Amino acid sequence: MHIPLIDLRAQYLGIKDDLNDALRRVLSSGEYVLGQEVSWFESEFSTFTGGAYGIGVNSGTSALILALRAAGIGPGHEVITVPFTFVATIAAIEAVGAKVRLVDIDPRSFTMDVESLAKKVTNKTKAI
Repeated sequence: MHIPLIDLRAQYLGIKDDLNDALRRVLSSGEYVLGQEVSWFESEFSTFTGGAYGIGVNSGTSALILALRAAGIGPGHEVITVPFTFVATIAAIEAVGAKVRLVDIDPRSFTMDVESLAKKVTNKTKAI
């Protein structure tokens, strides 16, 4: 028996026409990396969020690395997270040179166990 975690087909069908139009524009332009479509997305995203800038990246992993770097996290720092996550979470922390500190999850909520968290925080902890 297959129990779907998320219905990506339903999400796609909701934006199918817009997505297909954007894909045609990218393929027609030949600009597969950066290019006008990415510039447009970054501008629209910054307007939508009210931020000064928007930066498009190629993956969630790259987004996590960028966020960690923007927060000034790097070698000598520790970042606390849970093992109940996608591999990109830990890979991003390691990519910036920080040390991963794992905290167990609460078995009822599947979120970080705050009692375990309190025991892991050190003076090197820069992010949770």
